[in-house]
Amino acid sequence: MLSLLVDIKDKHCVVVGGGKVAYRKVILLLEEEANVTVISPEVCSELEELSKNGKIQLFQRKGADEDFTDAFLTIAATNDRQENRRITQRLKSISLVNDASSFEEGNCQIPASFKKGRLHLSVSTNGASPKLAKKMKEEWQQTYDDNYIAYIDFLYQVRTLLKQKSFLSDASNAILDEILDDAYRDSATLRNIYYEKLLNL
Repeated sequence: MLSLLVDIKDKHCVVVGGGKVAYRKVILLLEEEANVTVISPEVCSELEELSKNGKIQLFQRKGADEDFTDAFLTIAATNDRQENRRITQRLKSISLVNDASSFEEGNCQIPASFKKGRLHLSVSTNGASPKLAKKMKEEWQQTYDDNYIAYIDFLYQVRTLLKQKSFLSDASNAILDEILDDAYRDSATLRNIYYEKLLNL
């Protein structure tokens, strides 16, 4: 599979299923500001609450083919593996579909991921061990603290400035390599001094 980061803001996403797994998928989609529709005869209290608060659209019934016509992404997350398979087989040649119960069935996966500002790390074991992927995500959470938010913003600002000033390629690469030094990660003062110097070049 090809790894991609996909912008789903304002995209129509459908989650079929009403249990805890479906709820976790819904939360991921809402965090990315997708428009989420949930379809399931029965739903957990958390999904009911999201519906009452207007966070999701909820249809308490079984899914039908027309429910997926305009879906950018569909997640089959029922407690019935055969139903999940039916949905993915129906959709995977025409749209993005994830089977929460089987890595092999869908045409896209939702990896364990960790975000800190502009930093976005994702890991998948291709179905071999979701627990290992979760463990790695938790290790990243310990490694990359809030300091990385400001540091990566600094990297972005420097790169943008170099483009604006039309630096020669060799000079730009030298600067971009230099600011990868841990000293810039650890010191806001050093970052500010360096950026001001670039502004005045």
